[in-house]
Amino acid sequence: MNMAMRNQFAKTYAKTAVETAVTEASPHKLVEMLYEHSLKNLKLAKIFIEQKNYAKKAEHLNKALSLLAALQAGLNHDKGKEVAENLAALYDYCYRITVQASLQNDLDKIQEVIALLEPLLEAWKQMPENLKRVSKQQLDSMGAL
Repeated sequence: MNMAMRNQFAKTYAKTAVETAVTEASPHKLVEMLYEHSLKNLKLAKIFIEQKNYAKKAEHLNKALSLLAALQAGLNHDKGKEVAENLAALYDYCYRITVQASLQNDLDKIQEVIALLEPLLEAWKQMPENLKRVSKQQLDSMGAL
């Protein structure tokens, strides 16, 4: 097997593994994954800015922006009320700062967004185990965020 074929198999395997993880994840796990991947892409973008690899920087910041938009879209303003409103404002701010960081290749702005998202991820991970396993249907019936 040549190297190109091996790389294609690896990419296919990785894509399938991610798709499986997403389809099998609880709502809690999905949000956790969005936070984790947002942070990962922001950190990678910083590295690519330092290396002056602006194409890769743009790729990772675009992924981070998509993930921030997904976090924003996942908010339930009817049930979440003030918490959802506050998170929406924070995600909007992070989105705008990330766009500015991309346009200006500004490491400090990326770090600012990282500093805002990391505590949210850590707080999210501290949620009680019984709530982490709740399905979307159970959440809807409880009237949760």
